[in-house]
Order: sequence, then structure tokens, then C-alpha cells
Amino acid sequence: MKENKSKGMNNFGPKGWWIIIFVGLLYVISSNTVDLVNVIPDLFGAVKGWDPNKLLVFNSVGGWVGVVLTLVVGRWIAAKGVRIPTILMLLLCGVFFVLVGASSSVAMYGLFIVLLTAVGNVLNLVSTNTYMSNWFPRKKGIALGWATMGAPISSAVAPALFVGAFRATAGPDSPPNLLVPCLIFGIISIVIMVLAFITKATPKDAGAYPDNDPALADMKFEEGKSPWTVGKLLACKQTWIVSLVFGLLFIALVCTMTYFIPRMVAAGFTQDEGTMWLTVASLLGIVGSYLWGLIDQKLGTKKAVMIFAGYMAVMQFLLAAVMGVNQTITLILVILLGILIGGICNLLPSMVISIFGGPHFASANSVVTPIVVALRTAAFIIMGIILGATNNNFGTLSIFLGVFATAAFVLSFLLTDKEIPAPGEKGGR
Repeated sequence: MKENKSKGMNNFGPKGWWIIIFVGLLYVISSNTVDLVNVIPDLFGAVKGWDPNKLLVFNSVGGWVGVVLTLVVGRWIAAKGVRIPTILMLLLCGVFFVLVGASSSVAMYGLFIVLLTAVGNVLNLVSTNTYMSNWFPRKKGIALGWATMGAPISSAVAPALFVGAFRATAGPDSPPNLLVPCLIFGIISIVIMVLAFITKATPKDAGAYPDNDPALADMKFEEGKSPWTVGKLLACKQTWIVSLVFGLLFIALVCTMTYFIPRMVAAGFTQDEGTMWLTVASLLGIVGSYLWGLIDQKLGTKKAVMIFAGYMAVMQFLLAAVMGVNQTITLILVILLGILIGGICNLLPSMVISIFGGPHFASANSVVTPIVVALRTAAFIIMGIILGATNNNFGTLSIFLGVFATAAFVLSFLLTDKEIPAPGEKGGR
């Protein structure tokens, strides 16, 4: 009995598996816009003589622009479907990567890194999640567990690929060329865009079934005027609860990953050792992606979110306790944090689907995502304030991150584990 259930859980069919692979690629390219923050400003600073700290500000601005863009594109997707907006975002992603590499001034660099970051947010939190909700309404947990492996793969591969391509351009009489690595990532974006042309947005379009289950053949997909308007979503308590829970968790995770290497150096590791353990943690995140999907599928999304938030809080408080005291325990805890990397991208859309239902996901996600992006972007401001006030005390930063995760854990008890009827439906308002 258990064996058959397990086989059924991962039985997505060839077309379903293609969607998982395609969405995984979307996670890879869209996560690059965050993962490359660790290397792009420093490399441009070294080659161009610009201040890397000032260049980092543009990524924060891009996050705020992304709040608006995710709302606009999210409503477009809810009304017209996900395929065309995704193709356009991938095209822009490719173009902006190349233009960043060709930048000849700080102003030009700032403009295109802002636009690249904003487009990356749309692909990472709107396009990916919409494809998955369309195709996997009931197997969402385990399907997302596979697809979100793209995020930690990006964390492990993208920085090394960018730096490697950059160094490879240097000749005996010529300095490294910044355009070449940016061009490589631009080409990758365009290749994925071509794949988007042949990828169907819904199982019906592909001649398949949601979850590869013929019993769901008549499942409807929301297009056109949605009963969940922006106003009604903003008036819904669950919109704010799920947004705050994941916004706080994103703050904790973004702060952890952004300062991963400096944190390791502060604990007594070398720069190279810190870089190596970041790669190890990212690879462990691939396993974590599937693990959180499995927990979601087996225990339910609300319980999975509660476990995730509790896990994050405990890890942060333990890190604060041993920071600078015990290298071995610090290393173990940092590696265990890697398990969290892939989980958050998995659990956010799964929770939104659980609350609002698969057919109404696009509308709900178009409002939840901008709020989450706004909170996630605030992570850079929070890091600056805490580290500035404590003279780069990463132990204190971990305490604050533990408090944020604890707040998310407490709020997660208020999440509903039953789908809310849409306005106009029986029981809806």
C-alpha cells in the first residue's frame, strides 16, 4: 500500500516532469540576480574603480521596483495567463544581463541592475509559482520540492561560473572582461525563453491532466475577471498573515546567505573556507528542497511552515550562542542552515494554494508576492542597521534573525489549513 502511494506521489507523467524541469530552470536564472550580488559589485569595483558598497544600493532599489512590477505582472498573469508575460520577462532578463556587462558608468550600471533585479523577482516568485499551481494543485508539495532545487543549484554554481568566466577572459596583455560573464548569463536567459515558447501553461493546453490525474480533467483555471480583486485580497486577514510569515522568514534567510562568508570569517575560518562551505550548504539545499516538499505532502503545508519557522529560529539562536566560541559547532549549524535554502521557495506558493485554491492562485499570488518582496528587500536595510550599530557583530545579527523567525513561527499558528471560498462562491464573502 505504502509503495503504491509513494509511486503515485512522484508520478507526474512526462509532460508534468517537463514542467518541473522548466520551472527549475526558471529558478536557476531568476535566483542568479540574488546569488550574483556576492560577486558582481566587487568585480565591477575592482575593474572600474567604483565603490562596491555604493553599487549594492542598486540591488535594494531593484527590490523595491520589483514590488511594483510583481503586482503589475501578477495581475496581468491572472487575467491573461502566465506564458506570454514569462517569455517577455526572460527576454528582458537576457537583455539586462548584457547591458549590465556593457555598462560604462555607475548610472548605466545602476539602471540596468535595478531592472534586472526587478525582473528576477517576477520570474522567481510569480512565473514559477503560477506554472506549478496550474499543473500540480494536489501534489504541489512534492512537485515544488523537485522544482525548487533550481534555487540552491544557482547558489552553488552561479557565482563560481561568473567568476570563472571573468578570469578566463584575462590575457597576458589584457585585463579581464566583465561583458563576457554577463553575456553568458544573458544567453542562458534567452535559451530558457525559447523553451518557454514550447512549454504549455496548463495541462489542458498540453493535452495532459493536473497532477497527471484524469480525475482532475475538468479543473478550471482562472483567466479574466477574478472574484479575488486586489481590494478583497487586501481586506482578507489570511493575505496579511501568510505575507508576514514568509516576509519575516525571507528576511532571516536573505540576511544569513548574504553574510554567509563574512560570518564564517568572523568565526575564524578563512575566506576560501567560507566560500567552500557556502557551496556545500547550497548543495545541501538541493536535498532540503525535496525534504520540505516531502514534509509538506505528508504532514500538510501549515505544519510544514511551522516546522520550517521553528527550525530557522532554533538554528539562529544556537548560532548566536556559539559564534566565535566553537568552530566545529558553528560549522555544523551553518551547514544545517543549508537545508532551509530551497524550502522557502517551496512552501510560499504551496501555502497560498492551500489558502486560496489552485484556480485562484494567480490573483492571490499577485498581491501576496509584492508584500513578501517588500519585506525581503527590507533585509538589506535591517542588516545595515544591526551590523552598523554593533560593529559587525554577527552573533547579535543572529539573535535578531532568531526573533524574526520566532515571530513567523507564532504567526504561522494563525494560518488556515482549509481553503477560503472565493467571493461569490458558497461560504465566500
